Amino acid sequence: MTAYGHLLFSRRQTLAKQLFWYLLRQHNAVAPDGELAERVEALLQTLERTLSAAHDAGESVLALAVGQQLPLAALSGLAECLTGYLVGEAMALDVPQVVRQALEEALRKRMALDLMLQLQQAGQNDANALAARLYATLSGVSLALINAQSREQLFQAICRICVEEGGFAYAWIGLVDTQQANIRPAALAGDGAEGFIPGVCIDLNGQTPSARAVATGEVQCVDDTLAQQSLMPWRDAMRIGGVRSMLSIPLQLYGQAIGTLVLYARRCHYFDHATVGLVRAMAGEISHALERQDAMARSQKAENDLAYLIQHDPLTGLPNRQLMLERIGQMVQLGQPDSQIGVVTLAIDSFHELNARLGHASGDMVLREVALRMSQRALPHGSVGRVGAARFVAVSDVSEPLDRLVADLQDAMREPIQCQGEHISLRCSIGVVQEHIASADAAALMRCSDLALIRAREAGGGRCRFYDEGMDVEIRRMHALRGDFARALADNELELFYQPKINLVDHKVSGVEALIRWRRADGYMAPGEFFPAIEHTDLMRELDWWVMSEALRHSSVWMAQGKLIPVSVNLSAMTLRHESFLPRIQALIMRHPIPDGHLELEVLETVSQKEAEEIVHKLESCREFGISIALDDFGTGASSLVHLQQLPFDTIKIDQRFVRKLLKAPGNEAIIRSMISFAHYTGRKLVVEGVESQPIWDRLLEIGCTSGQGYAISAPVSASGLMDWLAEREETVALKSA
Repeated sequence: MTAYGHLLFSRRQTLAKQLFWYLLRQHNAVAPDGELAERVEALLQTLERTLSAAHDAGESVLALAVGQQLPLAALSGLAECLTGYLVGEAMALDVPQVVRQALEEALRKRMALDLMLQLQQAGQNDANALAARLYATLSGVSLALINAQSREQLFQAICRICVEEGGFAYAWIGLVDTQQANIRPAALAGDGAEGFIPGVCIDLNGQTPSARAVATGEVQCVDDTLAQQSLMPWRDAMRIGGVRSMLSIPLQLYGQAIGTLVLYARRCHYFDHATVGLVRAMAGEISHALERQDAMARSQKAENDLAYLIQHDPLTGLPNRQLMLERIGQMVQLGQPDSQIGVVTLAIDSFHELNARLGHASGDMVLREVALRMSQRALPHGSVGRVGAARFVAVSDVSEPLDRLVADLQDAMREPIQCQGEHISLRCSIGVVQEHIASADAAALMRCSDLALIRAREAGGGRCRFYDEGMDVEIRRMHALRGDFARALADNELELFYQPKINLVDHKVSGVEALIRWRRADGYMAPGEFFPAIEHTDLMRELDWWVMSEALRHSSVWMAQGKLIPVSVNLSAMTLRHESFLPRIQALIMRHPIPDGHLELEVLETVSQKEAEEIVHKLESCREFGISIALDDFGTGASSLVHLQQLPFDTIKIDQRFVRKLLKAPGNEAIIRSMISFAHYTGRKLVVEGVESQPIWDRLLEIGCTSGQGYAISAPVSASGLMDWLAEREETVALKSA
């Protein structure tokens, strides 16, 4: 009530009315006769005068009720009423819920203690004064438990209150140091305590009261400190300090003693049963407060850890993309308008393959080393972050030339990384953007550096590209092209053309390859023009299924016309990897039944080791369905023959880039001869693409190629035009035979 008495005085009329109505409702418990009204009236008058004139809020309002000799039920209700009033005032002052609950608990205890004091200690002046001090101590400690913001502040407040309110000579709280096996002071109070208590260092394994309190978990009282054998080392200090009795009570955290509260009195036999009981209750409250503080500290730490993880990469400790955007934004805001800012995005090329080869643990070591090297080079100029699986960003205010930073990063990445006994050489691509701060935007800078990185990778990787506006123009063009293609696919604006494959010896047709064309107002668009816009999107899978369905539909029509023509379809690894591939291809074959071997799926040789592992069992299943597998563009990838042997393919197609320069580049002929040998010894068929002239045709026959396709044979023709071409071809072959 001392701390909140001003709230009572501010609205005493309201409080008086609340008390009045409460006492009226409790008339059965207050008095059996007709004196209730007079007692209530006298109480309210005295209360009104006291609240109006009182300057010391510590004068208990309950004392007024006791003076009126009201029954216990009325006094208890009065305490409840006062508590509710003060809590209501706290709500009006917008006190947080946690504080309000703690306040209500403390007030209830204080009211109850005041009531006990008034009822039980009346007429016992000396005992009453001692109990009053102890109750005041407990009440003050209760408020300290609410207000303390830290453990240190709480301990110091408790010691101070024990001395000032409880009248103890000294008070100190010691904490257990398990490593040093002792108890050392953490807080102290009392006149001259700085000279008396700091010398107290309790052996945790000794027989002193504090050591026994920690060991047994029980209160330890000493009625005469000068006669206590275990206190012999401190006897002179206690004599000088006037200490004759002491009490040590353990402080616990989750049932484990973590320290002691030690109180000293100036006379012997000071701590009686009632005093020990109050001190034990106080220690229990302190332990609960410590548990609450510990829970709040752990909760705060968890919040701080979560906040850190939200903004940082847990592997390298670097800022993540969101925090890097914020830092770039801060540099833009704080920079001089005429200065520049640069953003460098670095990515490790083919990192997923490195992860697959060495394992994720080694991959993590590589990422941490790259983060360290980037930080060492870039931090003097700005900030570094990890913004992707193997992608990092450095931002600089360009106080140093940006070219120098880029060169330093490239040099740092060229140095091999030693990992588990192996030297790993990295190839990194870099995208750079530089902009005047006056016109810079954080998100735009990150996007432009990412775009420059994409261009560096498209150029073959291991390169650096600076952003220019032409890149944005190309991105917008590709985005528009992607949207147009999606509409074309939905509106059936696509058409399949077919390029025949023939036996170069007898000129007989051995099959056709399905090639997509996009009908547009200005003519047909070849796939090379729109594939870059869709190859990494779901549109590519939709196109693959459209082509397979259309090719099988045409094949069924040709079969009905008496023409059995095997058809080849190019298939992306993206479609092959999808979980729905096998069920859909099986359903498609059942819808358009064709003879075994009349549908061939062409898979690019550039399929990676990881992709091969994912699709090999699907290709084997396709062969069980009667579908042939061809390895397309053989010779253009970096795959080893061992890797290629893992794929269950039936046909090898030599890329046209080797064939077109066959006559001008003798080295190409040697490569083609080796491919012919590989196909012969592995039992595969061989088809050459790019048969563009009769001399090339003749030379291919001389070195052993017997199957091919190209413009010297036929350009791609429409489905309807294919029948006309076949009829004309058969007539020509018949005439030559004749």
